[in-house]
Amino acid sequence: MSLTLDYRLIIDSANEDGEFKIAARFWDANVRLDVGEQPHIMRVRDGRVVSLCKCDSAEAAGYDVRISAPEADWEELLRPVPRPFYQDLMAASSRHGFRVEGHLVQFYPYYRAINRLLEVIREQRRG
Repeated sequence: MSLTLDYRLIIDSANEDGEFKIAARFWDANVRLDVGEQPHIMRVRDGRVVSLCKCDSAEAAGYDVRISAPEADWEELLRPVPRPFYQDLMAASSRHGFRVEGHLVQFYPYYRAINRLLEVIREQRRG
């Protein structure tokens, strides 16, 4: 299984999404998304996603928040219609293999922005 993401489309869709813009306003963070063993870094500056890409472990070390899970769990979370307890990151972290760590003061105020980003990715994957 290999999760494929269109980074440019995700960045553009998030930055054009009104709900994401409101939830992410004033946010500055480096969010590490570990999909299985593959780290990705999403850089958010002043509420805009400025980059999202795969990276190596050294590049991924400078994160504020890390969200990690096995690839199969990411696949479930990002399905167009997720199964129960995969619809939301908090439910997925309490019932499945998701972990959230790092500077949680960078996570909780922007929790809605992260969930909206996941919804944007679902919409993008749906086509």
